[in-house]
Amino acid sequence: MTESWRTELRTWAHDCAADFQSRPGILGVAIGGSLARGQEWRHSDLELGVLVEERDPTLPYFNIFRGRGVEAIQLVRRNLEEQLRQAEQGDLSPIVSWPIQLWAGRVVSDPTGILGRFKQQFDASLFRPEVVESKIAASQKKIEQFLDAARTLLAEDKPRAGLARGRLAMNEAILAVHWAYSTLPRSQNRTDSRLRQLCRKHSIMPFYALYRDVFALADTARAIQTYWPKAKAPVLEITRLWGGDSARDFFIFAVDSDFAWRQNAGILTVYRLLIPILGAPEKGILAKLDEPAWASQNQDMLRFLGLAHADRDTVARLIDRIADGCRYFTRTASG
Repeated sequence: MTESWRTELRTWAHDCAADFQSRPGILGVAIGGSLARGQEWRHSDLELGVLVEERDPTLPYFNIFRGRGVEAIQLVRRNLEEQLRQAEQGDLSPIVSWPIQLWAGRVVSDPTGILGRFKQQFDASLFRPEVVESKIAASQKKIEQFLDAARTLLAEDKPRAGLARGRLAMNEAILAVHWAYSTLPRSQNRTDSRLRQLCRKHSIMPFYALYRDVFALADTARAIQTYWPKAKAPVLEITRLWGGDSARDFFIFAVDSDFAWRQNAGILTVYRLLIPILGAPEKGILAKLDEPAWASQNQDMLRFLGLAHADRDTVARLIDRIADGCRYFTRTASG
């Protein structure tokens, strides 16, 4: 009986897949993520690969099905067929861009046979050395871009915005470290616990300490207990910039807006990574973070986001440490 949640969760996932398969325009469905790989936990959401003839703008990426989050990843038939032709002829470059949530997925419905071909190529090739090296190279390029942007913002005396960009660089570094150690990156809301395990296993705990410092996680308990009750409503309103009500509902149901899942540091990481940059540059709060008047009126949000006390010297040191942290994956990747 202790595993009844697992049975219920898998039943829910199959019901959700069946619901999507019954919708007009859906050519096939595959279950991805931890539920496909048998690594689910009580609060797993569901990643679905949905094969479509043409991208459907009315199908949101973020969905809620019976109180749980569902990410609907649209795979456009003609694009995927061309990429499969390349992969089947030995060119693995398309695999670098395939959504990793669908690796080792479980095909539920596949009348065209395309999803079966996709699974065969993806499962066999994602951890091939040339694919892993391309993944790391792509992350390293993004890291350099984010750190350059952070330094520019610092030069403009915008340390909070600079730290927000630095955190994007740190997130890419976390992905690269996983690839360097042939480990599939795990769900965002378990970043803290999974990264700690990885770093302990490979004796790179200074990298974990760097992550904790960049996201200011020493104040996790205070951020949740003191500042979250005051910041919750405006923060959840910001999430609507990512996809309207469906995105907001996804944060409520699938990112644990009540901090009840005992993954507090990882979930706080999600908020501190995404909330400052959603809607940038025209919308959202990124351009306002360093405005004294706005900051004065939004202290609880800034404290929740770990940005209230960001200053030029502190952020500059973190940026340098992130750049130095690249040694934890570039050296491994090169052998």
